[in-house]
Amino acid sequence: MFDIDVAVVEKGRHAGAHLLSGAVLDPRALEELLPDYRMRDCPLEATVRRESLWFLTGKNKFAFPAIPEPFRNDGLPIVSLSRLGYWMAAEAEKAGAAIFTGTAAISPLVENGAVCGLVTGDTGLDRQGNRRPDYLAGTELRAKVTVFGEGAAGTLAEKLQKTFSLNSGSAPQLHETGVKEVWRIPAGRIGCGEILHSFGYPLSPDTYGGGWLYAYSETELSIGFVTAINPAAPQADPHRNLQLFKRHPLVASLIEGGAPLEYGAKTITSGGLDAMGNLSGPGFLMTGESAGMLDMQRLKGIHLAMKSGMLAAETIFEALIRNDCSAAMLQGYRKRFRNSWAYEELQAARQFRQGFEKGLYHGLLQAGLQLKFPGLSLPLTRFGKKEATGETAGLKKKQKRTAPPPFRHDGLLTFSKQECLYRSGTMHEENQPCHLKINPADMTEICLGRCREEHGNPCTRFCPANVYEFTETPEPALKISASNCLHCKTCMLADPYGIITWTPPEGGGGPGYTIS
Repeated sequence: MFDIDVAVVEKGRHAGAHLLSGAVLDPRALEELLPDYRMRDCPLEATVRRESLWFLTGKNKFAFPAIPEPFRNDGLPIVSLSRLGYWMAAEAEKAGAAIFTGTAAISPLVENGAVCGLVTGDTGLDRQGNRRPDYLAGTELRAKVTVFGEGAAGTLAEKLQKTFSLNSGSAPQLHETGVKEVWRIPAGRIGCGEILHSFGYPLSPDTYGGGWLYAYSETELSIGFVTAINPAAPQADPHRNLQLFKRHPLVASLIEGGAPLEYGAKTITSGGLDAMGNLSGPGFLMTGESAGMLDMQRLKGIHLAMKSGMLAAETIFEALIRNDCSAAMLQGYRKRFRNSWAYEELQAARQFRQGFEKGLYHGLLQAGLQLKFPGLSLPLTRFGKKEATGETAGLKKKQKRTAPPPFRHDGLLTFSKQECLYRSGTMHEENQPCHLKINPADMTEICLGRCREEHGNPCTRFCPANVYEFTETPEPALKISASNCLHCKTCMLADPYGIITWTPPEGGGGPGYTIS
């Protein structure tokens, strides 16, 4: 036998600092990995004991008489993903892995057409890119095999996709933004382990999304809302949708008199099996949402990320034993995946999310057909495929520019982005280069010109952290408050012109989730 050095590069200031999810966990992969996880004091908040599914209108609610089998969660554990990630990192360290927290990987290290590790970012640069007294150059971390698991819209994954054409032949990827708060509420309003899912209000029928409530305990509640990202119609405001969701009588009755504890946001990869590209390439493997592994039908991806990591580890172990880390050997990862229950699950739910691209009611019909015939491939049309012309184009343009109705935060149930941001634990070194990059020419021509005219600068709305702000005096300008950034990547995905480039800031920056 031989020694294997395993290192995990984590840009958060502690393990779990950037992890955020609902989350109801399917423990199947965890049970395979650590059968005694409960004896190891795995942080499970509660067990699902009661669940409901609701359609919401502005004031009313309508319960589904029965919950379809794939949506059921009875008996599954409710977790704080940040707590779970922190615990799993400690277990990995006990097993001998080295975890480099506060370290931002900025690029794959590619030599002779193969990945041979990654490069970490410089630290100690000022806003102009000049070296401060505490400057430290980035480091090359070399490895025989590198596993990329950055979650949705990973910076390194995007570079790998461009270099190795990983998504050639795949369906377009889809994304949502999930915005979450954890509340402390008066006891007696909801039972420990009770969960609720909803769709409808405050979204219009042509926008995919929905809300959730998960009771960690009788007094601690996870509240969140998911909003589809569509750069062709970028007017959505995920933060605002969560605030409106909390005003619905169903939710307000549970949280009135309570207090928010934590806030965060994260993008979600939802294109499913058809949008997954190649899982490996020379010197590397892709896992979790970096590989597109999320089951939107079940609203779950944690167990798939775990399983993909396990399959990647098996592949690497075999490659090391054979002393062959070639691209051909690493292709065994894809074979393992296709022979696993993870593939079966994603196959059964394929195109679930795409079914809603024509609206809520069409999506419900498609979802019903897929539940009846799992894995059914349906004829679907994505938004934006047909070019709008004439009066239709003018109408769409007018609709895009329509400002949302006024909304005032009351400071009791609803809060501004700035107030919420304070509860995310977000911190950055202020004197560093802006990690949200827009070409100066695009800033003038698009941000202050076309985007303002055609869309009314939607970056001021779709960012859940108030990073983008337009000022009018002494002249119109875009102010980017990069230190507010939650690292959710919504701006990069929702920007209708694709001119925003998200790059990793100094390691340790960003949110500091502890209970989300």
